[in-house]
Amino acid sequence: METLRLVVEALIRLVQSEVHPHALLVPPDEMHVIKTPPSIILQGPALTENRQRRSQASQVCKDVEAMTYQRRLVPRMYHLDFEVVLTTANEAQLIDLQERTCQLVLNHPVIAIEDRGGLNLTELVPVGGLRRVNLSNLKQAAGRLRIEDCPIFGPVIEEGRLIQDRIFEFHGGLTETHTFTPDTQEDS
Repeated sequence: METLRLVVEALIRLVQSEVHPHALLVPPDEMHVIKTPPSIILQGPALTENRQRRSQASQVCKDVEAMTYQRRLVPRMYHLDFEVVLTTANEAQLIDLQERTCQLVLNHPVIAIEDRGGLNLTELVPVGGLRRVNLSNLKQAAGRLRIEDCPIFGPVIEEGRLIQDRIFEFHGGLTETHTFTPDTQEDS
């Protein structure tokens, strides 16, 4: 299950459709040269585990028709942090991109992930709230977005058969034998 990749791709598509069509993802702490402003860069994701949601429990999925089950550990939950960097040629373009980025978080508090439900999108630092070293004559603003509780599943899946028939034998004064099957409650 490539949940992390699906989540990151969903965020990039959302930013491209709502803020700027040429938004792109850059790995954290990597230098990137802006050739043609305006542009929007998402640097990340930086993962931090939500340790309060860590569990040693298991998830069990049953397929009653095939009489099988799959069991795996509950996934770990990670927050995905992205630094958002806007670069424009003038102040007016910068303000417009800042407004569209703020509207993105307001209009989409939950990002829909295909076939997986949705994850919360929060604004940790509004765009314009982070200081950046700017060595060019271009105008820049930076902020930070977070996708909360992205599940990361472990690779180990235990598969097995469900119990189909149960036979109980009682000894010591009782002479009954009962067989329980999924179709009938009790056979004597």
